[in-house]
Formats: sequence, structure tokens, C-alpha cells
Amino acid sequence: MKKMFFVNLDANESIFFLEELEHVKSRSYDVKYPELLARRLFPLSQEVDSGAETIAYETYDHVGAAKIIHSYANDLPALEVSGKKTVRQVYSEGISFGYSLQDIRNAQMAGKSLTNRKANGCRRQMLSLENKLAFHGDSTTDIPGFIGSANINAVTIPAGAATTTPWDTKTADEILNDVTLMVTAIVDGSNGVESPNTLLLPIEQYTLISTKPRSTTSDTTILEFMLKSNAWISEVIPVYELKGAGASGKDTMMLYDRNPEKLTLEVPQDVEFLKPQEKALYYEVPVHARTAGVIIYYPKSIAQGDGI
Repeated sequence: MKKMFFVNLDANESIFFLEELEHVKSRSYDVKYPELLARRLFPLSQEVDSGAETIAYETYDHVGAAKIIHSYANDLPALEVSGKKTVRQVYSEGISFGYSLQDIRNAQMAGKSLTNRKANGCRRQMLSLENKLAFHGDSTTDIPGFIGSANINAVTIPAGAATTTPWDTKTADEILNDVTLMVTAIVDGSNGVESPNTLLLPIEQYTLISTKPRSTTSDTTILEFMLKSNAWISEVIPVYELKGAGASGKDTMMLYDRNPEKLTLEVPQDVEFLKPQEKALYYEVPVHARTAGVIIYYPKSIAQGDGI
């Protein structure tokens, strides 16, 4: 019976390749890339079937108010419910790696494993694209990014005593005031409905507040004081994606409620390694995934401040 894939390999070589490929794939899934933060910062959702072409969700609101009425009133005020359906396209991601016939035979002769660097590299590239789509979206599709998303609270960062907005020119009090403005935009702007808990900062600004004292007579840093005194923010995280990501290439900060009810990173199909395909003397392994980026259900639970 003819072998399905490896017609140029003998039985031992074919078995060797299949076993090595399985080993490479399992090892590649164990590699961690902590600098790709999308899956940690945005609640991951994989509930949508990998065969779905779109993701739809509905938003409801009601119009109408109760009133004081007469005991015999027969014209009670009515309430109406309205709904809005939003549809997001799901897109495939892809890359591939492979080995030549000679690579396989060389490895078998030497008694060495096939390198897992190609598989690891492919997985990293797939997650890098997912990370980019999550933070920045994609201009060639309808995938919006978390940064600069429509309808979120855009906070104007005021100039400090030095007449500039960057934090390296501001006092500790001015920096804390900027953060307070972000919190107020969400909490007060939603009449207390929204409660942000996570502040994302560019690495430079995070380093500044984590090392700069609250005052000349304090041994507490700005960051420590912020976490102790702010009733809402429970975590501040450095994120390199925020450097130059604001309007006009300015550094930006993001404040949001890290809650799957507010936003999710949609990954209907996680990174998968498909069966190798024979192409002359080369065996290509397709790598595939599907994503819809970050979906924000409640934009007013997020605030963005440019120019820090």
C-alpha cells in the first residue's frame, strides 16, 4: 500500500519524521514568550467554533421612565427595549515551516532530533500577529485595536508647571492628577457603573513612577502611593506596545476594567500545526489559527490618555 505523504522516504525514515514532528510540535507549545502580553491583558475567549466566519453579539437598552401617577390613571408610561446587533469578521492567520528530504535523512543518520527552532519560530510569529491585532488592529481589515478604539473615553492630559505633558517633566502630584483624571472619566462619566482596575503604561513611564519618590521627604514611590491610595486601580503593568501608540506618535496610557464582560480577545482557533505536505524534496508543515482581535462590549469602561 502506498504511503500517504512521504513517497520519497522509506518506512524507517517516514516513521522517524512523523515521530520527530510530533515531538517538535509538543515542545513548541511549551515555549513561553512573556513579552507578548495580549493573552494576559485581555480575557481570552475561545467559545466560538473555529468554523465560524463571524462573531455576533447584541447590545440592549431601554427607553422610558416611571412617573408619579393618579390612583385611577389609565395612561401609564410605557417602556421600550431596543437592541443593536454587532458583527465582527473572523480571519485566518497562517505561516509554514518545513524540512528537506536530506534534513530528515541527515538527522536520522546522526541519531539527532530535528530542530524545533522552526516550529517555535512559527508559533512566535503567529502569536506576534495576534498580539499586534489585539493592541493595534489592522488597517486592511475591519479589526479595530484596543488602543484608539472608537467611543472609549479620550482623556486630555493637561500640561504641568513646566508647560508640557510628558511625565518626565512633571511633579509627582501632577502625575497622580493625570491618573485621577483617567479614573474620573470612567467612573464619573458612567455615573459609577464602570470601575476600572488595570492601568497600562509604557515601560519608560512605569519605570519613572516605580522609582521616583512621592516627595522629597518620602520613601514611598509614586507607584506605591498610587496603588495604596486609589480606590479603583489594583494593578499597573508596563507594556511596550504603548510607546508612541497615541495620537501624533505620542506615548499613551490605557485604563480599563479587565473583565470578560467588558472585553475579550477572540481566538476561535488556537495555533495548530497541520499534517506535512510533500512538495518535491521538501516537506512543508502549514501552521494555522483564527482570530477576531479584541472585542470591546462596553467602550466607556476604557480610558486613553495621550502625551505622557
